[in-house]
Amino acid sequence: MKAARLSVIAGVALAGLALAGCTGGGGSGSGGGDANSNTDSKGPITYVQGKDNSNVVRPLIEKWNKAHPDEKVTFKEQTDQADQQHDDLVQHFQAKDANYDVVDVDVVWTGEFAAKGWLQPLTGKFKMDNSSLLAPTVKSGTYNGTQYAAPQTSDGGILYYRKDLVPTPPKTWDEMLKDCDIAKAKGIGCYAGQFAQYEGLTVNVAEAINTNGGTIVGEDGKKVTVDSDEAKAGLTRLVDGFKNGQIPAEAITYQEEQGRQSFEAGKLMFL
Repeated sequence: MKAARLSVIAGVALAGLALAGCTGGGGSGSGGGDANSNTDSKGPITYVQGKDNSNVVRPLIEKWNKAHPDEKVTFKEQTDQADQQHDDLVQHFQAKDANYDVVDVDVVWTGEFAAKGWLQPLTGKFKMDNSSLLAPTVKSGTYNGTQYAAPQTSDGGILYYRKDLVPTPPKTWDEMLKDCDIAKAKGIGCYAGQFAQYEGLTVNVAEAINTNGGTIVGEDGKKVTVDSDEAKAGLTRLVDGFKNGQIPAEAITYQEEQGRQSFEAGKLMFL
């Protein structure tokens, strides 16, 4: 497969887009890719990312294309569902498809893809200047001491609330749940997250556990700690929320877009 070009790396990094390098052709073994082959070629570029709901990517690509007419970027837009995005990348990489040059990877995919030889290491002429970046974001794109992805975005848990209904923003879970009486009186749902059976559920459960002082695994990444009292209490809070109606029953099917749409439609007080 074609490898990401040096000029692409520079431009993409400046644009704030994630770079996962690109897989090489040939190669043997289960990885199925040699990410270091054909790294000097130039030409049209295909950038792959999930649905651009905020319309940030296209203006950046247009700007790049005007400045680099011989290396124009084509945007391959995936769905807005993370699991489908992952599977799409895996299918193309396993097939040694040469059409994906620069790809947007979730932080949890970096190690998986790098271990299989599907990503171009950002070393040598591809090495980035990370001095202005937050260290944890750089680390998230690193596998076995080698950087494979350039940070694009950094996620964090954020609570949206209806300021017309909530007098004071809650600072804890308990404070938020106390405000659920307001939502009940208004005939709307109190709180929802992403609880469909995909990675969003994993994130929401992890947030509930961590907020309660629990962890899923120890600092070594191996020891299982999810059976601690703190972790159980955090998970129980979510279970009880569904049982008592503080979390609407339909939220069990919510991914990001469904939750956002419900909140914007005034059906939720917290998201």
